Amino acid sequence: MASEGTIQPRCLLYDTTFTLHRLSPLYTSRDVHLDNLALSQHARRFRDIIVGDVLRGVQVGLESEGSALQRTGALQNVTWRLLSHEELWNPQDETQIAHGEEDTTTLGASSGMLMKITYERTAYTAILLRDIQREIEDGSITGMDLDGDESIYFPLLLTKMPGPLRDTFADFLTTTFDTRISVLRLPRTYTTTAFERYVAYVCIREDGDLMDYTESSGALNRVVGSVVVSIGFDLPDGSSTLKTIDIKIAKPDLPGIMLRGNSLGGGADKSPFVNALTTYVKARMALDLAHERVKVMAIACEAFSLGAEGKVKLTSPWVDNDGESPGKRSTIRLLNSLVVFAKGGTLSEGYDGP
Repeated sequence: MASEGTIQPRCLLYDTTFTLHRLSPLYTSRDVHLDNLALSQHARRFRDIIVGDVLRGVQVGLESEGSALQRTGALQNVTWRLLSHEELWNPQDETQIAHGEEDTTTLGASSGMLMKITYERTAYTAILLRDIQREIEDGSITGMDLDGDESIYFPLLLTKMPGPLRDTFADFLTTTFDTRISVLRLPRTYTTTAFERYVAYVCIREDGDLMDYTESSGALNRVVGSVVVSIGFDLPDGSSTLKTIDIKIAKPDLPGIMLRGNSLGGGADKSPFVNALTTYVKARMALDLAHERVKVMAIACEAFSLGAEGKVKLTSPWVDNDGESPGKRSTIRLLNSLVVFAKGGTLSEGYDGP
């Protein structure tokens, strides 16, 4: 593996902190096909809701409210379209569309949908995602309910919007598609398990073989880097004095921690990072990370950050000079695991694919 590389150009999913939401199936009439034409019509309707109207000399609508939106400048455009899998991870496609190239993505070939709300000084986005590979295998990309309506399932919704705009968009989805939206809270062990899986996959070569210690240490330093684990407490008296503790692992120390964790688990343990960290913290701080009232609130590294409150940020991955990117492969799997979890599956299901 090459020792030098580059940072991949930014795409839709990189370098932005998104709020995670769980989304139930979207319902439309069997006579209405959810394609780019239909989505553009929905985008115009949503734009009208944001802008509002003038009633007896007073403007009504979202923009008339006292909020951060008043500092973004005038609303310029609202677009909504289907996304192919390549568009999610290839930054060139978005540039081509911006210059007017025709988008021919169909619902059957799409991995998601993108809502983009552009103001003079900023832009907000909502991305609806699904696990298209699994849906192709089980034939559940679309389905019919008992009334003959068509249901389309994009279980994971990522939003980058201020509160009032996010609430308005959620209401629009609910009334238009008879869907239910909720913030995707992650369970107690999700963040640590996701991190363990990410690190494990970084240490696998393109051909599927495991890297040796020297090779995996280099990959971990380049891709994962330094790590910050935020610990929270569920205290019985409701005290707010002790909120969180941040445990920082320097980049050079991560490979050694993984090696120590594997030795503690006899070489076959699936949680080497957590085992090593738990042992270290208990010996040095007398803090038991396995206690039911102790919770990992967030894990942040140079590749991604994931919070139990329902936040995620993916960083543009390192690409080696030979074109290999264990970071990109691991990031795609991490996001896919969130899609599967939002749909109601387990974390491990997001890592079973090819």
